[in-house]
Amino acid sequence: MLRKWLDVEGPVIGFLDKAGELIALSALWLLGCLPVVTVWTSTAALYYAVMKTVRRSRGRAVGEFWRSYRANLGRGIAAGLPLLALGALLALDAAILLRQERALHTGAVIVLAVILAALAVYVGPVLSRFSVKVTQVWRLAFLMAVRFWYWTAAILILAVLAGALQFYVLPVPTVLILPGAGCLAATFPIEKALRAYMPPKEEGDDAWYYES
Repeated sequence: MLRKWLDVEGPVIGFLDKAGELIALSALWLLGCLPVVTVWTSTAALYYAVMKTVRRSRGRAVGEFWRSYRANLGRGIAAGLPLLALGALLALDAAILLRQERALHTGAVIVLAVILAALAVYVGPVLSRFSVKVTQVWRLAFLMAVRFWYWTAAILILAVLAGALQFYVLPVPTVLILPGAGCLAATFPIEKALRAYMPPKEEGDDAWYYES
């Protein structure tokens, strides 16, 4: 029994292999985010590689990450820059409001921040799956965030908890675990949202993203 579990094709080795891929993809995501303006390009590549290699066992994690990164570099920057700019403005506004204590204005900033965060959740996955213009990326991301608001809320809550774990509890051990593991967890609800807007599968089409 133990030998079967420890076999090359067994569950233990399979788990360690997937864990190694997630750690490698986490490191690549962090590297890809370094220019800052490429955050959503790197996120799209992470989502693509996690779905294709970790969940569907197609291709090699590192190769698939960089393939998606190059393919979405321009669109990722164009789609992400407005989000970064709006996020920076909201952060600056929030910092000012903390000193002035304006409750109504503070509430408006919080609402806008939540909307922006909800939109940001889907931009990377949409970039990784659909070859559409930047305006369509935003539109699809917004529609998914609203239509599947319960999944959006769950993902945002988990992201906040993961961020707290990263910065306040285990900052070093989790830096190469949380990005990949968090993305893997998010793929389950996000895939349902993406499939709602994908064209129907054509006969004979064996594309990995149609696999259940």
